Amino acid sequence: MTMSIRMSFLVGMLSIAVPGKSQSSITVPVHGARLRQGFGLGLIVPAKIWLPSRQQCFYSAKDLPSTPIAIREVAFQPNAPKGFGLEAAGVTLTLDMSMGPLAPRKFSRTFSQNLGKSVTRVFSGTVQLPKITDSTKPGWYFRLPLKKRFVASAKLGASLVLDFSTTAVASKMSRRWALLQSERDIGSFKFQGIGYSCHFKKIPMLFQNLGSGVNVGAKWTWRASPLWALQPGLLTIGDAGWGAKWAGMTLPIDLKRFGAPGCTWDVRPLFSVPFVVNGFGQTPVISLSVPNNPALANFKIYLQGSYAYPGANALGWLFLPSLEIRIGSGVDTNAATLGQQNNNPPIKQGWSLVTNPAPYCRLTY
Repeated sequence: MTMSIRMSFLVGMLSIAVPGKSQSSITVPVHGARLRQGFGLGLIVPAKIWLPSRQQCFYSAKDLPSTPIAIREVAFQPNAPKGFGLEAAGVTLTLDMSMGPLAPRKFSRTFSQNLGKSVTRVFSGTVQLPKITDSTKPGWYFRLPLKKRFVASAKLGASLVLDFSTTAVASKMSRRWALLQSERDIGSFKFQGIGYSCHFKKIPMLFQNLGSGVNVGAKWTWRASPLWALQPGLLTIGDAGWGAKWAGMTLPIDLKRFGAPGCTWDVRPLFSVPFVVNGFGQTPVISLSVPNNPALANFKIYLQGSYAYPGANALGWLFLPSLEIRIGSGVDTNAATLGQQNNNPPIKQGWSLVTNPAPYCRLTY
């Protein structure tokens, strides 16, 4: 799964209310999430051209309490990049709920086969979604109070199925509602002080890509460009970054005293991998592996590339912005979605099948 510098990641959290309250809630699934910029398809709240739509969201019974719960509300979080908002929307839909016989990753592409013997229509009507200035602020903005309670339990089936049918959306939809989707936890990364890199003083552009998720038991790759062509360099991997001590100094270390003004050394090194920049200014693809040890989940590693640049400074060496990487658990979520959108109503042949991870769902009971 490709990771880019535009990605940002969120971690799902299990939340159970304090005993003794009149209401409790549980958030499913609990493994991990990735923030997507939902252009095109809006999960649960599609664009008008895809109406009517039907989507079944599956949540593993493993994430439910063993004792039965009477669900009175379902709620979802919105999904949009930081700094963007969402337009208000009125969504007309029905919601049926069932404890299905199939696990989320084994669902059928025939809707009816995913439902259990008992199906309950818990909502039919219009949901008003608010206008949100910045949807990255945590909040269960899509709240759906059920008109009829639904009893769910880990003992009643293999999965909890939420079967949505959406028939109308009243909104400008210029910033379309989509819901935060759950996926495999493939880790996350961020730059340490990108503005401090002396690389940009010579080459005002840089791409650093991790070609696959950095998670337990997985291989991943690193590549950078553009750099000064045909020069040697090093990719250094460390176990600590800014704020840590190394060689008697606190990171980052100002390299002016070593003949590289404006450059910093950012990581406490464990080992380095040498490379040679090709004629197109690209590093080779460097492949590394994370041991298959669950204890490494959420452990942080630090990367910093550096390379020769003749005449750049007295040292003749430039340093890239460093990366702080959180190793993901690699655990797949217990959720999935089956959906259909009618791109050309009312022509039945216009229906197409789409599958996505299911959105995080808060169940209040």
